Amino acid sequence: MIKISFKAFFTRVALLASLSRLPPLKTFIMDLIYPEPVRKNHPFDKLSYEDMGLPTKNIPLITRGSVSYAIKPEERTLKIIDPANLTPSLFLSAADVNRINSLEGGAKQVLFDNKIDTLRRIIRKSTEALAIQSITGKIEYDIRTADGTTDKYVVDFGTPKALTLSKKWDDTATTFGDIIAGTGEIVQDLQKTSDGTDIIHLIKRDVYKALANKATKNENLIKVERDKITVGTDVFYVVNSQYYDYKAKAYKDAIPDKTVITLARDDAFSLFYCALDSFDADFAGLPFFVKEKWEDDPEGVKFIGQSRPMPIPNVSAIRTTRVLA
Repeated sequence: MIKISFKAFFTRVALLASLSRLPPLKTFIMDLIYPEPVRKNHPFDKLSYEDMGLPTKNIPLITRGSVSYAIKPEERTLKIIDPANLTPSLFLSAADVNRINSLEGGAKQVLFDNKIDTLRRIIRKSTEALAIQSITGKIEYDIRTADGTTDKYVVDFGTPKALTLSKKWDDTATTFGDIIAGTGEIVQDLQKTSDGTDIIHLIKRDVYKALANKATKNENLIKVERDKITVGTDVFYVVNSQYYDYKAKAYKDAIPDKTVITLARDDAFSLFYCALDSFDADFAGLPFFVKEKWEDDPEGVKFIGQSRPMPIPNVSAIRTTRVLA
C-alpha cells in the first residue's frame, strides 16, 4: 500500500510561506474597525471577561509608598465566551490525488496555494460577517449543530445607545447647520461614555445621497467622494458590506437603512483568534490553519481550514442614530 501525505505543504512554516505568496485579503469592517494592530492570537480556547473588559483610561496618581492602583475588569453580564469553529473543507478524490502525485514539486505547490487561498477567503469572509454583527452589540450567527441542523450562535455584548435627532437629514427644510448640529449631538453623547478620539460614522447609500444633496449649496464645507463624505470635520464612510444569512436564505446589509452608526474605533475594539481544537496546529491560537484528513469512503483527502475568531466591540463607544425620515 502506497502511503501518501501532503502534510509538508500544511505545516505552520509552509502555510506562512504560502500566505506570503498570495495577495493580502481586504474586507471593509475588519480593516476599518478591527485592523491588524488590534488582532490578537489567544493561547486559550475561551475568552474570559478579564480578556475583554480591562479599561485603558487614565488613572489617578499614587502617593509615594502607597500600594499600586489595581486595574479591575469592568462589570459585565457576559463573563466568558466560547468561540465556535470555522472549518470549511475541500475534498480531493483518490483520482485527483493520483493526478496531483504525478506533478513536480513546484506545480504541486501552486495547486496547494490555490486550495489554501480558497479556504482562507471563506474564513476571512466569515470573520467579516462576525465583525459586521459585532458592531450591533450582538453576534447572532448561523451555526451547524452535530445533527446537521442550523441554529443560531449568540454572543450578546449589550445594546449600543440609540439616539434620535429632531431634524431629519432628508427633510428639505433641514439646513447644513442642522446636520452639523446633529452630528455634534451624536459625538458629544458618545464622548460621555468613551474617551476615544478616532470617531467615524458608517452609513448606507440612502444617507450618502441625503448628505450629497446638501453639498450643492455647501461645497466648501461638504466634500463628496466615491466612498465617503466629509461634513466639516466628521467623516461618513459608505458601507456596502453584506453577509449571507443561511437561516433566512438572504443577504443582510452591514448598516440599517436610514441610520448612522458612530463609533470611536480607537477605544477597546479587538479581535481574538482563540486556540484551535487541533493536534496538527498544536492547539495554537492562529488566524488560519489547514490540516489534511484522509477518507476511506469515498477514498480521498479532505483539506480542512480552521479558525476560531471572535471580534469584541466596545458598546460604550458606539451610537446608533436614525437620521432619515
